Amino acid sequence: MPVRNRPIERLRNIGHVTAYDLKEVGIPDEKTLREVGAVAAYQRLKGLRPRHYTVVGLWALAGAIHDCPWNQLPPAVKKKLDATLLKSNGSSAGTRPKTKKPAKRASAR
Repeated sequence: MPVRNRPIERLRNIGHVTAYDLKEVGIPDEKTLREVGAVAAYQRLKGLRPRHYTVVGLWALAGAIHDCPWNQLPPAVKKKLDATLLKSNGSSAGTRPKTKKPAKRASAR
């Protein structure tokens, strides 16, 4: 099966703003995205617009590479992506924030 090389804006999960940003960071097409990889592409995007891209952006890039919706990536794949990002950053940048459970209230009698 031949390797496809669609323009970046034609890939699943990639909207027009992300396509523009990917081109800005040197990723104009599917082949380049595959070569660079989801984590490195995400790091480039975070460098370009730190507040704009979240961990969902990382998953969207992985989904684009695998041609599947980001929310259908298996949880194990998402965890592996998160761990790879943590390892390469040496920090928690880009990971999901931990949420606190609300404190239980004493019932009024």
